[in-house]
Amino acid sequence: MKKQFLSRQQVAEMLGISLVTLHNHNKKGILKPTHKIGRKPLYLLEDIMEKIQLSNYKTIT
Repeated sequence: MKKQFLSRQQVAEMLGISLVTLHNHNKKGILKPTHKIGRKPLYLLEDIMEKIQLSNYKTIT
């Protein structure tokens, strides 16, 4: 199965949080990017979905 990656903007929109909050979560180790292309951090979709299921995050639909 092909892995799907999300940008910082996509993750923030999906979680309904700002980029600053996402950055703070990264610094605290709550949500860390799994890969980088150059300097661009990428998040694995399945990791984000797991975080949503295990936490109080609500997705924006």
